[in-house]
Amino acid sequence: MIRFVLALCALLVLVPVAEAASFDCAKAATSFETAICSTPEASAADDTLAVAYATALGGLSQPAASLVKSAQHAWLDYAARVCSDDGNPIAGTYIDEQTQCLIGAFRERTTALEASRMQGGFRFYPAEQYLVEPDTDPNSNGFNKVATKHFSTVKIDGSDELATAFNAMTEELRASNADLFAKGTDQLAAGDSTEDIDVTTTVQKVTAYRITLSTTNYSYGHGAAHGNYGISTAHFLIAEKRPLLASDIFAKKGWEKVLGKLLVERTKAQLGDNYFNDSEADIPSWAADPGRWDFSQDGLVIQFQPYEVAAYAAGAVTVTIPWDDLRDLLAENGEAIATY
Repeated sequence: MIRFVLALCALLVLVPVAEAASFDCAKAATSFETAICSTPEASAADDTLAVAYATALGGLSQPAASLVKSAQHAWLDYAARVCSDDGNPIAGTYIDEQTQCLIGAFRERTTALEASRMQGGFRFYPAEQYLVEPDTDPNSNGFNKVATKHFSTVKIDGSDELATAFNAMTEELRASNADLFAKGTDQLAAGDSTEDIDVTTTVQKVTAYRITLSTTNYSYGHGAAHGNYGISTAHFLIAEKRPLLASDIFAKKGWEKVLGKLLVERTKAQLGDNYFNDSEADIPSWAADPGRWDFSQDGLVIQFQPYEVAAYAAGAVTVTIPWDDLRDLLAENGEAIATY
């Protein structure tokens, strides 16, 4: 199946690329190919990836398909390097640890390709970048010898006004992470690398009124006890063809203060003794940020980041403010946008 994947990638770039499994393993010519052929679990992961890739291309326009093919070609280079000790393709036989790493990389790529699909009548697809490079401060006894970067946003396949506006909004998400990219380019920046970074935006929901995106920003400093992450949302109004504003949901003067007070009360009640009292001064400004909002039938869901209102073990806490407590503050169509 990887032979099939690589053949498709070769349509995009007129340079030779290494072939890998789901081909005749008797003809395996590289360590990468041999590692996949020599382990049934790796071969199965490769087969699944090939199906995911073919499915991801289905129904895309030529420009969108070219972007997906380009990302796949970049990923193949990444996959050949990510399990090494120096960021270069592994020349010899993969040890078991490296094979398991490769299987994990195949599974992660399969998940990434699943973002290319129809949802709510729109054809979405991911736009991605991959980078792997040696850790610039390696510990010879450490687990992490290379540093990785992955950036993925999502686009609508189309050139109409709605697709253009939506894609402009997701490009703003890229711009908000400009520090990850080489100046003046859309390529991930190499350099001082002692951590793994993954910024991934996916479509969370499509309703009659909006498209809701969720972005997870994860980083792991090598040698740290655990990684750190943040979660944010972005909402695109379908009829208006623009990002959602706070004024689309709330209209009454002074809503920010009331919402902040309600959030403090709910957060304290939900967390009890685990609540960080020193976060209270910041909660009203957090409450008023649409980038922290999600919506449910029960109420407005507000996202906190790890460490903001409780210890790391509590995770990224969410608190829901019931619509019954908010109706006096809402814009005329606010609850409909949020719940339908």
